[in-house]
Amino acid sequence: MKIAAIGIALLGGASLVLVGCSSDLSVGGTAECNDTTIAEAVTGDPTFAEYVVTDYKCADGWAFAAANPAEGQMGAPAMMIFEAEGQFWIPKSAADVCGTYGDGTYPSDAMVPESLYDPACLAG
Repeated sequence: MKIAAIGIALLGGASLVLVGCSSDLSVGGTAECNDTTIAEAVTGDPTFAEYVVTDYKCADGWAFAAANPAEGQMGAPAMMIFEAEGQFWIPKSAADVCGTYGDGTYPSDAMVPESLYDPACLAG
């Protein structure tokens, strides 16, 4: 009888823990394309923590950002590509998402939307 009571108590406690955590498991929302979120995406990479976004553009769940070192900081201008995953902008490598550039047309294997291809994949 004691074992059954302990088992029921443990199951009840576990269900309370699951109920309490269930809202923390879901990450909702959509990545916003604005000055703040793009700046956070850029400076979220420690390499670019001291950079300032000079230009950005978003389309179809993708974004590119151009950034320069902040005043008084050393470094070269940078261009970054991000893909939206839920409410976050995730950095992507141009080599992985720009496709195979060949004859000057938009590559059929590119993941970046055509509207962002030139500034995101051909800049620099």
